[in-house]
Amino acid sequence: MSYTPETVHELSVLFDLYEGLLAPRQREVLDLKLHEDLSLMEISERLNISRQACEDALKRGERMLRKLESAIGLRRRIREEEDRAAILLERLCSMNPENWREMRDVCVRILSPLLSGGEAENGV
Repeated sequence: MSYTPETVHELSVLFDLYEGLLAPRQREVLDLKLHEDLSLMEISERLNISRQACEDALKRGERMLRKLESAIGLRRRIREEEDRAAILLERLCSMNPENWREMRDVCVRILSPLLSGGEAENGV
């Protein structure tokens, strides 16, 4: 079972967010696969389990990470906050003596929902 670099990155991010919610064996196997890039055989030898048990734990762990993200959405929320921060930075950088009040109001509209936990105007 091999993963593309994109899949490894995605799973590593999800693992960092949700590892505490995984079963101990899933956590061990995923940690060795994602962070040490070990093969199933190497993981099974290190943990003294069968290759099949290793593969099962890896698949269950991956499914669980995706299920947790679907239910809780931490990664999605982090991306949304990063997008909002980028927009905020862009607006702040475009501020000048002529438009500072308008830019200030835009920045306040972007920040207010973040602080109150709600959705910003126009999805921003």
